[in-house]
Amino acid sequence: YYVVSNTVKPITETTKMSFAEVIGSQKVDWFVSHYWGNSFKDCVRSLCKHAEMESTRTGVPWRDLAYWVCSFSINQWNIEEECGSGNWQASSFFLTLRSGHCQGTAMILDINA
Repeated sequence: YYVVSNTVKPITETTKMSFAEVIGSQKVDWFVSHYWGNSFKDCVRSLCKHAEMESTRTGVPWRDLAYWVCSFSINQWNIEEECGSGNWQASSFFLTLRSGHCQGTAMILDINA
């Protein structure tokens, strides 16, 4: 929650777009599902480890992998529409997973999982 209110929303306030759209979005390789109770630092560490493992496995440089993280990928100024306005199949979450580009879900669990 801290990252959205203190980083994402201030950066996107004038455009009312998602953070990803502001910085330049790209086709998603991995959808990220995470536990909101983890620290942002731990989430980033986990995603870096995942990217390194994928790079080793596929030969794709880890910096070229694109991850869909809701905080950065959805438009924080239009949450209802991003969630499908009552139709889950119209949500950005579903559309990303079904895009044909997404290879799978990288799940980040808490330390006790």
